Amino acid sequence: MKVTLGEYLKKNVNVPNILTTIRLIMTPVYLGYFSSGLKYHALVVFLIAALTDLLDGTIARYCHQITDLGKLLDPVADKLMVLAVLFSMAIGNSHIPAVVPWTVVCIVLGKELLMMLGGLVMLRRHVVVYSHFIGKLAHVLFVAGLTATFFHEWFVEKAQGGMPLDLVLLWTAVGCTLCALVFYVGDAFHKLSTAKDSANVDHTK
Repeated sequence: MKVTLGEYLKKNVNVPNILTTIRLIMTPVYLGYFSSGLKYHALVVFLIAALTDLLDGTIARYCHQITDLGKLLDPVADKLMVLAVLFSMAIGNSHIPAVVPWTVVCIVLGKELLMMLGGLVMLRRHVVVYSHFIGKLAHVLFVAGLTATFFHEWFVEKAQGGMPLDLVLLWTAVGCTLCALVFYVGDAFHKLSTAKDSANVDHTK
């Protein structure tokens, strides 16, 4: 069935999707501020993006404005911003020191690549794996940990030789995101197995 442009816009242009689009646009804005050495300007952009993430999900659920476009764009916007902040705080520049360990960046990037490839496989087989609480918790911890990295020197001073709180939060987030990966893989295999069994039953009828 052919959908007209007007019908598509009517279905997908709503407040949650507009907020998600704004969050996508804010990623290059964040990188622009960061590369210019405007550390706290970049932080404000990151925090506003995190706020739009909270708002668009809440509005979409309570106002029944969940759309296929939103389901696609929302996680993309989230991942782009988090990865942008991770990479920038791992690379640093002449004005802002690098504080995020590259091990954290590699683990997160590897997990996201696996999730993306797995998602494509699931999509081809018409299997949907929904987000889980632990994945959402990992995202919240990453936002908290990355926000704290902007005050890394203060946390190092307070840690008195121990691991600073910002890195504790980041490593906790890494642990949660790996647990989430295990859950998603297990759920995907279970759904694939169920779909295969259903297909075999249908075939034998």
